[in-house]
Amino acid sequence: MATNPLTPWSSIAAGVVPVVSRPLNYQEALTSPCASCGTAPCCTHLPLHTFQVTNLLELDHAVYLLNFDRIQLGLSASGEWSVYYVHPCRFLNRQDFTCTVHNSPTQPQICVQYNPYNCWYKRVFNHTVSQEFLIIDRERMDFVLQHIVLDENRQITAVPDWPSMVTAMAEMGSQPNSRTPEPDLHDAAWQGWEEMVLHPNGAAAPSPTPQSYDAIQDPCTGCAAYCCKTLVFPHGFPTSATNLDYYRFCLGFPGVELGISDEGWSVIVKTTCRHLTDENRCGVYGQAVRPLICKYYDAWKCTYRVQFGLPRPEKFLRVRLEQFPWLAECFPFDEHGRITAMPAAEQIRQHIESCWQAAGHLPVIQHNHSP
Repeated sequence: MATNPLTPWSSIAAGVVPVVSRPLNYQEALTSPCASCGTAPCCTHLPLHTFQVTNLLELDHAVYLLNFDRIQLGLSASGEWSVYYVHPCRFLNRQDFTCTVHNSPTQPQICVQYNPYNCWYKRVFNHTVSQEFLIIDRERMDFVLQHIVLDENRQITAVPDWPSMVTAMAEMGSQPNSRTPEPDLHDAAWQGWEEMVLHPNGAAAPSPTPQSYDAIQDPCTGCAAYCCKTLVFPHGFPTSATNLDYYRFCLGFPGVELGISDEGWSVIVKTTCRHLTDENRCGVYGQAVRPLICKYYDAWKCTYRVQFGLPRPEKFLRVRLEQFPWLAECFPFDEHGRITAMPAAEQIRQHIESCWQAAGHLPVIQHNHSP
């Protein structure tokens, strides 16, 4: 296996044979490429994050992400890594792969404006391998790990050259698939918030029991393992209507929520690590395969228990698609679609809760129930 020293992942795929397709005349080419796509990868692969892998810790984080259900990684010839949530959009008809809200006000603008005649998703995800982009699952990551060289400072010094990567992964056979069980949408904290909003005169939430120093030595005891059931991807504050529309697009995927705080916004994916046991403990604890990010996580400073375990955590809220219209009402825009004032998280929460109380329930969102 050839390696590419000092220039990780960036050896362009010279000599790789492109995918051969049948020739089209002009009129045939004008037919929408969506008609011959077949799998609608743009509606089943949600892009979440891009990152670089230049050292051991960044590589460890990539391995860690692949432990979670419905997560795939991508690697481009330029060296950029990306994370995808692999699950059908709730508006996708799973029988004929058409959009059930096409040309309706419910369809996000990011979908309305997407030009299918230069579709990157179809070019990459509908083929076993691509000369410009590789899909990385656990098996393919194992191959990558076997051919990486690091120095004593844990910096990557050499990786497989790109043509060798493409060839080796083509020999692995069909395109990889993530485990794709339906997301578990049961959420006790969310149900608690709903109860507090819709029944404010009900029983008050119990006050937390004071704990001794000795009693908190193991913060993970009794925890529902929110850190092993949730991935959080920071995205910063929205600055325009386009940013908000992207979040609306993300929320169309079941299992995806929007996290809002005064420190920033994030896309939240409800998923589960493959190593989590039925007792909510790590099945590879103490083993070499356990990711470093987990081994050295400071449980005493854990934000997961607060943000995902409490019904109404201070200065933090989670928003689902059903609440998006109320969220959008919190923002003023100028004539160019730019946000002119950023409300605090507590202001957003108060507006959403007042709308929620007035409606008496969450709005019903049209979606596809086809298997």
